[in-house]
This record gives sequence, C-alpha cells and structure tokens, in this order.
Amino acid sequence: MAQEWKGAFVRFTEWFSRVAYINLLWISFTLLGLVVFGFIPATVAMFAVMRKWQKGNLTEPVFQSFWGFYRKEFAKSNSSGLVLGIIGYILYADIFILNFDESLSMQIVKLLLYILALVYFMILAFFFPVYVHFDMKWYQYLKMVTLIVFAAPLQAVLMLLIGYGMVFLLIKMPILMLFLLGSLISYVWLLIALPTFTRLEQRPFSNEK
Repeated sequence: MAQEWKGAFVRFTEWFSRVAYINLLWISFTLLGLVVFGFIPATVAMFAVMRKWQKGNLTEPVFQSFWGFYRKEFAKSNSSGLVLGIIGYILYADIFILNFDESLSMQIVKLLLYILALVYFMILAFFFPVYVHFDMKWYQYLKMVTLIVFAAPLQAVLMLLIGYGMVFLLIKMPILMLFLLGSLISYVWLLIALPTFTRLEQRPFSNEK
C-alpha cells in the first residue's frame, strides 16, 4: 500500500511539474510575441504539446516541442486568430451600442446578439483543440470549428463552464494561477475535445495532424 501511494505521488508530481512548466512557457512565449502577436501561437503550442502528451508521447523534450510549434504556427495561427478577433470585436461593439437603445425591437436584436456571442465563445473553446488536431489552411479553421460546435454543442458548453470555473477559482490563488491557468484548462479541454473528434471523424472532416 505504501508503495502504491508513493508511486501515485511520484506520478502526480511529474504531472504537476510538466503542467506548470508548460504554463510558464505559455506565459513566456506570449510575452515574447509582445502579447498581441504572441498569445495565439503560444496557446496553439501549449495545446499541441498537451495533445502529444495525452496521446502518449512523453519522450520529446517539452521546450523543443513547444518552440517548434510556436515558430511553425506563428503566422498561420495569428491569421486565424485575427479573423476571430475581428468577429468578437464586431459582436462586442454591436451589443455595447444596443445597450443604449431600450426599444422592444432592439431588445430582440440584442437577445439574438447574445445568442451569437454564446456561439462565438463556444467556437473559441473548440478553436485551439481543432487547430492542433486538424491540418488545414488558416482560413478553413473557422468553418471547421463552427461545424464541430454545432455537432457537439453540449461538449462546447461543458468546456466553457469548466474554463470559467477554473479561472474563477485560480484567480483567487495568484501563485497557482501563474503555474496552472492556461495549461490546466488546455489539458481538461483536450480531455473533452479529443474523444469528440474521434466520434466525429467518421464524417468528412480534414486530416488529423
């Protein structure tokens, strides 16, 4: 029994160390790209490394793998992220402007915009898992992730709720947030997304990376 507990503790320590290290790399490479240009490729690299890990590839050096994905996907991921950013800004601006109009017709329009905003956040939740799982042109990812969100809406909502819950809890613990925020969310989201992709891969999606 003592050996089992010792083995479990060692495995947890290795897991925690890896997750913490990936999170620190995510923060560092986001800053390396001056945040604006670094966030998307750093997040893609984090999800890509996590995906390799969950598929059983634990032998490749973490830094080498992370840097490889970051460098390779820098321009492509930023192009896809720019499109999502523009869409998000338009939704935010429309909702903000309609807040000043209390007419019934505008309230209905605002409700529709809130529904679109929910779909948008569901797309964001699936975007990075889709990006690292499928090999496509940068402009094809938005179509792909939208199809998957409508094919698996419950999983998308679950990912959003888990992501919000983790942010809510970790923001109260700044030290843990420094080591776990991005990497823990990516780890759990992939636990949900990868089986979803397996279930949907009988349909005419693109090739897996």
